[in-house]
Amino acid sequence: MLDYDELTVHQGGESIILPQKEFYLLYKMISYPNKIFTKQQLMDEIWGMDSESDEHTVVVHINRLRERFRESSDFEIVTVRGLGYKAVRLG
Repeated sequence: MLDYDELTVHQGGESIILPQKEFYLLYKMISYPNKIFTKQQLMDEIWGMDSESDEHTVVVHINRLRERFRESSDFEIVTVRGLGYKAVRLG
């Protein structure tokens, strides 16, 4: 369960407070399971159209989320080669 106001993920009796950008990334992908988002779409939506950051920033944040939730039985973040990323529900 994601708590948007507190940037917190509640999972298996545990609560994890995420950095703002990581939470927004996760929230976006979990809200649209199996929808593929390009790095540019995620950059524009999470960092804003005028951001000085590049797409590598998305990769770094995705990798952090994967590391945090690698033991999750609820979802995983999948790379769709040449396109982007999607969240897939498990179980």
